[in-house]
Amino acid sequence: MDGDPESTSDRVERTTTDTKRHGRRAFLGLAAVTGVSALAGCSGTGGTVSAARRPPTVPEEQLKSGGWEQVDDVTQDPAFEQDLGPVTMTAATRTRLYEDTELRAEIADKTLGQAATQFATFFATRVTFDPDLTSLPAGAGQKELLDQVESQSRTQFRNRLKEARLEPVEQVGTGTFDVASGTSARLTEYEASYSFEGFSVNVGTEDITIEGGEISVAGHLAAWIADNSVLVAGGAYPAENFARSVTKNPSDAIELSVDIDLGLTPKAYRKELFGLMRQVE
Repeated sequence: MDGDPESTSDRVERTTTDTKRHGRRAFLGLAAVTGVSALAGCSGTGGTVSAARRPPTVPEEQLKSGGWEQVDDVTQDPAFEQDLGPVTMTAATRTRLYEDTELRAEIADKTLGQAATQFATFFATRVTFDPDLTSLPAGAGQKELLDQVESQSRTQFRNRLKEARLEPVEQVGTGTFDVASGTSARLTEYEASYSFEGFSVNVGTEDITIEGGEISVAGHLAAWIADNSVLVAGGAYPAENFARSVTKNPSDAIELSVDIDLGLTPKAYRKELFGLMRQVE
């Protein structure tokens, strides 16, 4: 490869900077919609303040029993800060990211290490504001607030999939999703794929080559307002099984065959992911 590869730290720093810049523009626009005077009315001791800076609540026992491991816990506080005259508006985010590491290891083992990435992931994010933009009088600005958080979350989710070499990432649908509290969350659906190279399997004195291929991946992201915060939850999983059969005839009397079947169960993965997303609080 020509040139020096970009370091992970440089990429993360650039992504964080871009996210903050986009967030500043987004929330300044939101402030214009809700009105600075309305925000100022929430900043005093008699007004509404931000929800406590805290992580999203996730179904710990369900994650543990399902073999999920927490692989990251990211706090941005402040993720955004802006002086709006009578009030300084800030936003903070806390994200917890999990992976089904057993599934990753299983797929890598069955493909002799050629397919190795984060195939099954789950994340939960809490976004809090000061002043609390989720509780303005008459629900002012809630739609615009959710629009902005959802837009930024979509961008970050797409980037996370790409970093796992799941691409191209395509948005394929939107809808709604009912969480455990009864709230109807906004749902965005994605498709991507993981390409891997072929590998050889030794059968007796013969090497049989298995051609590379793609493993399709589905992604989902839900966003909703709850408990003086905006909550975002989602993840990804293999969207279809991968199976292939290869036959080789070293002579007229000999036929050698190798079957590869990853044994992936997309319906079960989808049910599990949505069960986790539904319990985020």
